[in-house]
Amino acid sequence: MVRCSVALIVLLAALSSVVTATTVVPLTFEQLVNESAAVVYGRVTDVRPQWSDDRRFIESVVSIEILRGLKGATRQTMAFTVPGGQVGRYVNVIPGAPAFSPGDLAVFFLSSRGARLPVTTGLTQGIYRVQHDARSGAMLVMPPVIEPGRVVRGDAGRRPAPLAVFESSVRGIVGAR
Repeated sequence: MVRCSVALIVLLAALSSVVTATTVVPLTFEQLVNESAAVVYGRVTDVRPQWSDDRRFIESVVSIEILRGLKGATRQTMAFTVPGGQVGRYVNVIPGAPAFSPGDLAVFFLSSRGARLPVTTGLTQGIYRVQHDARSGAMLVMPPVIEPGRVVRGDAGRRPAPLAVFESSVRGIVGAR
């Protein structure tokens, strides 16, 4: 009887622990542009994982060379943080967080958080990867995959867009504000 009571207390204590989760609300493209303090086309130059200030999780500081500023950024380089990374033998993987390597090209949508470094707006939603098309020679912007579920063949929202067209759509939203 005592063993059963102790087991029940332990089980109830385990079930009552606080569980946290990250929820990302899908943003429209207009919301993504408007909620971002800076929108830049750039190249990743460095990715440096580090412990957070309170040493509770690992984040990565991503440094980029700004090739073109589309909103808010006037510098030549910039750094921002993304959750996750590896420090020594410790790995922190955050579902929905973008990962980068030096040399990656992308359009970055960044939000400010006070005195801390900026973060990507909407985690992966704020990263539009840019790739070189071998056939046409054009730079194409690849939309992020943010909505789980059914993939629709030929969906116009999932087609790559030429970089110049993408930039003009961002500037059009910024100019309309």
